[in-house]
Amino acid sequence: MKKTILGLATVALLCSAGNAETLKVGLASGALSMDPYAHNETATNSILSNVFDALISFDKDINTHPGLAVSWTNPEPTVWIMKLREGVKFHNGSKFNADDVVFSFNRVKNWNKSGFKGKVSAIDSVEKIDDYTVKFVTKKPYPVFLRKLTYVNILDKETLEGKSDQWIGLNPVGTGPYKLTSWSKGDHIKMDVNKDYWRGVAKFDKVLFRPLTNNATRVAAILSNEVDIINRVPVVDVNRVKANDKLNFFVQPGLRLIYLQMDQDRDKSPFIKSPDGKNPLKDVRVRKAIYYGINEDAIVKYVMKGFAKPAAQLSPSAVFGHDPSIKRASFDPKKAKALLAEAGYPNGFEIQLDSPNNRYINDAQIAQAVASSLAKIGIKVKVNATPKSTFFKETGKLNTSFFLIGWASSDGDASSILDGCVHTYDAKTGYGRYNRGRYSNPKVDALIEESAGIMDPAKRLKVLQEAQKLAIVDDQNFIPLHYQVDIYASKKDIKFETRTDSRIWAYDIK
Repeated sequence: MKKTILGLATVALLCSAGNAETLKVGLASGALSMDPYAHNETATNSILSNVFDALISFDKDINTHPGLAVSWTNPEPTVWIMKLREGVKFHNGSKFNADDVVFSFNRVKNWNKSGFKGKVSAIDSVEKIDDYTVKFVTKKPYPVFLRKLTYVNILDKETLEGKSDQWIGLNPVGTGPYKLTSWSKGDHIKMDVNKDYWRGVAKFDKVLFRPLTNNATRVAAILSNEVDIINRVPVVDVNRVKANDKLNFFVQPGLRLIYLQMDQDRDKSPFIKSPDGKNPLKDVRVRKAIYYGINEDAIVKYVMKGFAKPAAQLSPSAVFGHDPSIKRASFDPKKAKALLAEAGYPNGFEIQLDSPNNRYINDAQIAQAVASSLAKIGIKVKVNATPKSTFFKETGKLNTSFFLIGWASSDGDASSILDGCVHTYDAKTGYGRYNRGRYSNPKVDALIEESAGIMDPAKRLKVLQEAQKLAIVDDQNFIPLHYQVDIYASKKDIKFETRTDSRIWAYDIK
């Protein structure tokens, strides 16, 4: 049956001509690149969402809405026809049309450095029908097609075609509510309002994003009126911020899982010293011993000060694919020691735990707490906490054996983490791009790929849950720790609503 979905453009009220204020945002983490395809990383995606638009957008509760596409039809199971928004201009004045959509999807799918290749791997082709109509053909029926489109920000073909990767990474040209005016990596990102924005002009004439990676500095900035909003309020400073009558305080349950990945591929792993010289992490009994040997309740209570929720699986209940039957195992050091002994490591082994020290809430402290827990079952852990730029570079090169990392299924579907982190690594399709432990189970892969073509939600949910049970319950491919809670503070005169996807979208701030 032919299915048609129509969307109405959202038109915002124009701001007053006399408003020339600058919105100043203090961020716990800055952007890695201005190329919207280079890194699938929440902090980068959040900043770039102010510069670019996708065909489909999310509201604050991750419900899909029309973006640069105004309507779409699904006339055949594998065919989607999308009508594009007319009259939209890029920041440099170029007109947005179907050529830009085709160019963007081909680049995100075929560029060897694309961090979003897996998001579009199910799309077989994109074709221009006319200037404002495009045809997508998927390899099979694709139930999350619209949600995956939210990842692909549209680029200006006229400006970017033929340009180097470096040039594109420094010169973003989008259709979003703000346009970049300057970027000093690690110091600031300045943006000016896009007066031709198709939704209407944003309330602030300028936006200044300041990466304030030091917790004390970030809190001092909001307390001293240097910035209007900060994210990631340190849990130790929550009471201090809440007590300030000039500030608003916000808590938003997040989508992000904080977890441990492990080298499950190499016979000898670079940062492990074991009695037999082998890689103990290849043994599921050792992986389960680590799970039982971590006192996550203590981490939530003492490190996170209660601002986290212990995790048993890959995604929280807000994400489609969550399985309420999977419960977190209790901290059990005796069972952990027994499993280690059974695996041939009664006296444990030595290992390095890599962690960022400026990416997630209390990331380095969490790593230290994990090390302290595991020491009690005989595993000696050396924590190597580094800035996120170093951490992601080294783990991306697999220069690690054991590491703490986070993932948020920002499109509200478990396929995000299953495709990106659980599926066997496949450079061609983009599956497993962030599977840096190189976990691999053909049965899990088959279920993940099968789920991508099931249109019936109930049937698809069962397949997603089965894939997760095999991976995380049977194989213990990850060690889930907790779901992060997003904490913000803003000045009283700033109207700010938190978003489930953790983004700070300046257009919505008044």
